[in-house]
Amino acid sequence: MLQRLIGRERMIENRQLRIVEILMDEGFAIIEQRHDQTSHQENQFGDIHRRAARQFTVPLVSELDAQKLHPVIEQFLTQDEIEPIRAFCCPP
Repeated sequence: MLQRLIGRERMIENRQLRIVEILMDEGFAIIEQRHDQTSHQENQFGDIHRRAARQFTVPLVSELDAQKLHPVIEQFLTQDEIEPIRAFCCPP
């Protein structure tokens, strides 16, 4: 159900974001900042290795209310998708 969200893009807080992965077992989405908004990526020794798109790990479920989706995740959904996905991710 959630795999169809991969690839969706939204402008959130002046950042062009795209869902690149859904980790259902862990309950997180990996969201990547798009375009020229890159950050330095360090290797295991702390040396700057390359520039890469910045990524965020966002929980699918709100940390404040376990019966709601995380507000950032909701912004990637249409109004028709919010309730079925909430029911799937936030069982009673």
